[in-house]
Amino acid sequence: MRKSFTIILVLITAAGAWAAGTPETSVAETPAIEETAEAAVEPPTVTVTDYLGRNVIVELPVTTLVSMNSGLSEVVAALGAADRVVGRCSYSTFPSSMRRVPVVGKNSSSPNMETLMALEPDLVIADSMFDEGKIEILENRGVSVIIESTSNPKHLPILVRNLGTVLQEEERAEKILELVNSTLAEVTASVGALEIPEDERTVVFFENRKPYKSASALSGHDFFIRSAGGNNIASDEPVKYPALSPEYITMSNPDVIIRRVSGDIDEKAMEAMLLTIIDRPSLKSVDAVRDERVYIIKSDLFISLRYPAGIAYFAELFYPDRLDIDPDEIYRSLISSLYGAEEWERIRETYVYPPR
Repeated sequence: MRKSFTIILVLITAAGAWAAGTPETSVAETPAIEETAEAAVEPPTVTVTDYLGRNVIVELPVTTLVSMNSGLSEVVAALGAADRVVGRCSYSTFPSSMRRVPVVGKNSSSPNMETLMALEPDLVIADSMFDEGKIEILENRGVSVIIESTSNPKHLPILVRNLGTVLQEEERAEKILELVNSTLAEVTASVGALEIPEDERTVVFFENRKPYKSASALSGHDFFIRSAGGNNIASDEPVKYPALSPEYITMSNPDVIIRRVSGDIDEKAMEAMLLTIIDRPSLKSVDAVRDERVYIIKSDLFISLRYPAGIAYFAELFYPDRLDIDPDEIYRSLISSLYGAEEWERIRETYVYPPR
């Protein structure tokens, strides 16, 4: 929070003359001229339109901010502004430098407002779970609030440019988008080179965090699946995250089952999740289970800037040994370019289970 600066300029000009032999002449006889000019100098601002369509005015420079979404934290760090983050959500653990930042809430839906406001940030960035009442409280205190979405890859360019603008890192924002787009092009070109007819594409049941919950073409997940050469059995569902019946899944007979899980679970938990899926009676007869093509994949691979690597891993699961790209190398190159080679060494872990 910042206040306007006021510059007060007081100019006092006094003129007097002493003439030799005229002692009666004095300064008091020459009136003083006093001019007072007061001008309020407003700090520069920028206006960005956020994911909700709100025109948000942000005072520059932004020197401190709170991020309540892990994907937004990643973008801020890629823009070279990690040192400006003074508060974060508990899921913002990447890049590793974020772990040193104080936690002010689990996610956008549950910030500790007292802790957050005590930090006196210039800006708060969050997703749509950050409700209007909290936005109003902060804006009344002079804190700008930008609401964005990191789950929609088509919105990513707007998001990156918005944050690049408010952080005054516009050139870096464009370089980030060039890197993401070129990586995505490399992956999709490799998939396209397979020249797979539509009716021969790998049939996929994508389970989104909960049993039988999936994702339709209204979600970013469908884009990831199709970009990797798969056919999503929930693509035509009328809602964004439909619950599919076991009967429908059996009838669709997916070649591959993908279960998305949070990035904070370990390999042992991923193994346990796999066993619960293949043990479901309703799935025993589908090809994915019979052919041992059920996989657990961490959501980290699809967060904001990392999603081209996630598509590469999907494509390898859909078409093993047929691609001319290595998902691990795609991921390593992306992370190293965005956050430095040392970050890749810090985050190496199991993202897909069973390990490939």
